[in-house]
Amino acid sequence: MNDQKILNALSYFSLFFAPFIVPIAIWIFSGTENTKHHAKVALFTHILPTIGAIITALSIGIVGFSTNSTNVTGFIGLGLVVAVGLMTIVLALFNIIRGIQALTAKEDNPRFNSID
Repeated sequence: MNDQKILNALSYFSLFFAPFIVPIAIWIFSGTENTKHHAKVALFTHILPTIGAIITALSIGIVGFSTNSTNVTGFIGLGLVVAVGLMTIVLALFNIIRGIQALTAKEDNPRFNSID
């Protein structure tokens, strides 16, 4: 197994142990454009749930301060929490699938090994 495949997979699997540090380190220190591409994609999919959680918290706070209705705040908050939760699950599955694809990719597979 070549090092590039391991680094590609590690970028995606780092979701479970160091979601921001590992893809950034691989992106900075990697020598190939292919590995840098996979690190960027992994970093983006690791950051999205965090951005969603921040937007959810801010939205609940803004709606809570701007309306006197607890029902409206709760309804909007619950909807956003469910949406961010589903996004997190989908992105976690995406990272798992891409990590497995990176490990099992053939050397001559242009679909997975190219940047396009």
